[in-house]
Amino acid sequence: MPSAIVADIGRTDGRWAVDEANAARASGRCIAHRQTALDTVLRAAGPRAAVVARDLLFVRRTA
Repeated sequence: MPSAIVADIGRTDGRWAVDEANAARASGRCIAHRQTALDTVLRAAGPRAAVVARDLLFVRRTA
């Protein structure tokens, strides 16, 4: 499992749905702001000790 994912979402029949999920480092960044995309990948690849409080909700628990 990658350290972070990027989900492509959309609406179908009036409901939200995940179209696909990719590792942040391998997601299609063709329409994203380059610096923001790079920041996302670097934050996802960093050490757990460097995770800021606002991101803790998204940290996957490991066994």
